[in-house]
Amino acid sequence: MVKTPRRVFMTGFRYRGKIAEGFFLLLLFLLIFSIRPQAAPSGYLLPQSSYAYITQEEVSGWPSQALCYARNEIYARNGKMFESEELQAYFSAQYWYHGVYAPDQFSDSMLNAYETANVQTLLDIEKSQGEYVLDQPGYSFDTLTPYAEKGEQATESLADSFTVDPNSYIFTDSSARVLTGQEISQLSLQELCYARYEIYARHGYIFSSTELSDYFNAKNWYWGTVDASAFSPSLLNYVEIQNIDSLQAQEQAQGGYATDQPGYSYSAVRSFPAQAAATVSESDYIFYDSALRYLTDADVSGMSLQQLCYARNEIYARRGYIFQSSELREYFGSKPWYSPTLPADSFSESVFNEFEAANIALLKQHEYAINPNGYQLY
Repeated sequence: MVKTPRRVFMTGFRYRGKIAEGFFLLLLFLLIFSIRPQAAPSGYLLPQSSYAYITQEEVSGWPSQALCYARNEIYARNGKMFESEELQAYFSAQYWYHGVYAPDQFSDSMLNAYETANVQTLLDIEKSQGEYVLDQPGYSFDTLTPYAEKGEQATESLADSFTVDPNSYIFTDSSARVLTGQEISQLSLQELCYARYEIYARHGYIFSSTELSDYFNAKNWYWGTVDASAFSPSLLNYVEIQNIDSLQAQEQAQGGYATDQPGYSYSAVRSFPAQAAATVSESDYIFYDSALRYLTDADVSGMSLQQLCYARNEIYARRGYIFQSSELREYFGSKPWYSPTLPADSFSESVFNEFEAANIALLKQHEYAINPNGYQLY
């Protein structure tokens, strides 16, 4: 028998060992790759869930995962961030998603009536066939692809069906930002009335007034779908409610506009451009860095009672606080950086960082040292 030289034997052993090691690494790579979630499909699952009621027929046959994601899509639209790694990964991949509110900062009161009803509808259907369990090992987005593609087709179809002329609105963005006192003051009595009802018209309000009905029916963005008796203020967001109140107050201060009078005309109704994105500078704040550093006694000494009050509330305003005081609403409404999103009953001071909390306390201390009652807002 011919003996294999020891060196040859050991070389062959090492060679076979390297093959086995390489094969093992390949299997490990394939296993890891197979359990990684694939790229999330892009688009809305239910593009209409913020402005129309979802029916059981529309989601018939949908798997629990798609129902769960469609339900949470409603929250994601409103800027909610998610504790679930799976949901956060999915929505972070969406072109339309902007996570603003931590889970403990988000309130369901931010949803409108359609959204609230649709969340419940989708949850009920999901529960009836077994709730989807999030963050399980090996979860995948592949199941969602056909539903996202269908939703995106619906979105594109709706967008292609017409092009809205921004000049067909008095204020094209009155549902997204608070109108300033200066903007409202330049409106005629008729424009004040129309601008207020324009906000209702966006939500499909059907007008009994012939004048208003004819005016809005001429707009290609208007669909009259909700009778006045069935219309609920819960369809309006906080910005819209605030703008309605401001427009109505100005209109009533001038005596009110009477619709359907003989000889009415639309020729004098103007359109005002959307507020351009302004470049925010330090001068737009009392303390532009009050969220980044501790203010000192030297910083606030010599400030008036009003300035101290405004500086304190500036910290709230940065966080989207909606003020009940007309004075503060008007003041911060004129600031290009102010975006009111949270009413007082949904606001939590836990959103403040350590600098903000300390600076609020310091400013309040100096304000009440000047006057035990603080600054009196109107």
